[in-house]
Amino acid sequence: MKDIAVEYLGGSGFLVTIGETGFLFDASEHGPDQRMLPGKNTLSLFKKLYVFVSHRHSDHFSESIYELCGEDAVYIVGFDLPQPHRGVRMNPGEKQGFGSVMVKAFGSTDEGVSFLVEYAGISIFHAGDLNLWHWRDESTISQIEAAERAFYDCVAPIPKEAIDLAFFPVDPRQGSMYDAGAGYFVMTIKPRIMIPMHFQGRGDVAMRFALTGETKHTKVVALQTPGETIDLSIPDTDESAPDRKLKELLADESFGNA
Repeated sequence: MKDIAVEYLGGSGFLVTIGETGFLFDASEHGPDQRMLPGKNTLSLFKKLYVFVSHRHSDHFSESIYELCGEDAVYIVGFDLPQPHRGVRMNPGEKQGFGSVMVKAFGSTDEGVSFLVEYAGISIFHAGDLNLWHWRDESTISQIEAAERAFYDCVAPIPKEAIDLAFFPVDPRQGSMYDAGAGYFVMTIKPRIMIPMHFQGRGDVAMRFALTGETKHTKVVALQTPGETIDLSIPDTDESAPDRKLKELLADESFGNA
């Protein structure tokens, strides 16, 4: 079994623990809902810490992460994060190796990128602000069609049936179609586990998607309150088809260069 611990930090922020390695995604104390940052004592326990910033929006990025995480952390950020904020900047279609960690950046329908992270045989996808951003109750037909085209184009390159854990938005501000993007992602990409995010402090929305969005391929787990944690166990696949697909993609030198 592959063991993963996940702590929800509010908004789109998560701290993922795999063994003695930590992965911090889109941590910020800014936003319309309750937020938190992990404590220095917690972060100091990791032998290696990787810090991800999908894009520059203040509800996904806080300057305080640099002091909090320290000089030894590896910072991996979307291309739009302005200087002088440090970090290895990634564009959609790029891949980078960071020791035993492989990262590929995919597109977003808002700012920046989404990330696919591979470490110790575990694959994690963080969508950033990738979502089907339309308001079906208010948007025009042409706006909806444009949003759908942009979203489908961003999702198309993401490997199917190869992701162990995905974090994806379900935003209640979108009205009756709040889960359109997440639902499409589950049905198309088929991650083993999905954790909803970006639900504007509406824990009930995350729980609703956990009840309605789960499929035979994907378990949906709702973390509703900052500081809430869960321990997950991913079954070993022993070079199953999904694992081979992901390894082939990670090894593909032509990725993003078509």
